[in-house]
Amino acid sequence: MTARPDSVTIVGAGPAGLAAAVYGASEGLDTVLLDAVGTGGQAAASSRIENYFGFPFGLSGTDLTGLAVLQALKFGAQLASPCEAVKLDTDRNGNLLRLHLQGGEVIDSKAVVIATGARYRALPLERWPDFEGAGIYYAATELEARGCTGSPVTVIGGANSAGQAALYLAGRGSEVSLVVRGPDIAAEMSAYLVDRLRVHPRVTVRCRSEVTRLDGGDFLEEVSITDRTADSTQPQPCSGLFCFIGAEPATSWLTGIATEDDGFIRTDVQLNDGDLGPAWAVLGRRPLPFETSIPGVFAVGDVHSGSMKRVAAATGEGASAIASVHKAISTLV
Repeated sequence: MTARPDSVTIVGAGPAGLAAAVYGASEGLDTVLLDAVGTGGQAAASSRIENYFGFPFGLSGTDLTGLAVLQALKFGAQLASPCEAVKLDTDRNGNLLRLHLQGGEVIDSKAVVIATGARYRALPLERWPDFEGAGIYYAATELEARGCTGSPVTVIGGANSAGQAALYLAGRGSEVSLVVRGPDIAAEMSAYLVDRLRVHPRVTVRCRSEVTRLDGGDFLEEVSITDRTADSTQPQPCSGLFCFIGAEPATSWLTGIATEDDGFIRTDVQLNDGDLGPAWAVLGRRPLPFETSIPGVFAVGDVHSGSMKRVAAATGEGASAIASVHKAISTLV
């Protein structure tokens, strides 16, 4: 598949990639959007987002990203999912960047936006793989919560996604233990969530604590929580363990792009002269906002270094990157 000259290929259909697709297509770029699994990214796993601009009563991540898909398609973006990118040729051929797909196809375009996000982290506990999908979940939507309604559950994590999940599950009648390694949930969580969690009668916040053991038959039945302050471990019933402990950037398929030691992609002002190859001297410019060490390749959302890990921030980055895409295409020689 070969795209037309004024073209952009977006890899990853989470909020950042979807926003880039909406703005790219609406502004006249031949826009192709790819995702290896399905649209929505991690945001689709959020049961309820209440601090997204314009939705005072909140909405689910699935609803928000579903609407964004329709909007991108309305403007003419081409969507392929599941469709996995496995390699990006960073040496331009006739001013085109080439993406290689899992099935052997290639896509050529003037610019590429990487919005592949990050993959969920798991705890290194015995039987963790056994219980994935059988009591351990990385999302708290209607699908996962259905089998836990009214039963005790445990949520792990100290950021917004964990707080949103705890409130959602408590609202369905479950007694929720929110397990946080840090000393205070306010360190990484929005204030509106902190205030609600602290007063909710069915939520118990357990700071400086960790889940250290899993038990059950075919399905998870019990977890052990270790309180590091009291140096004590207590088993408790658990029909669902919801894990929100961060993620690793989905960048293993990329080579030749400057990243941090942890794999997150450096962009624009984060790049130093040593990151920039001779192509930049030919162009006579520095990287544009969200541009990587490779001219015409951009990174937005959770995959780039220093991202805010917020849906609104990701959509803003995706939209803003398209302005840089237009400028980059105009400077190609």
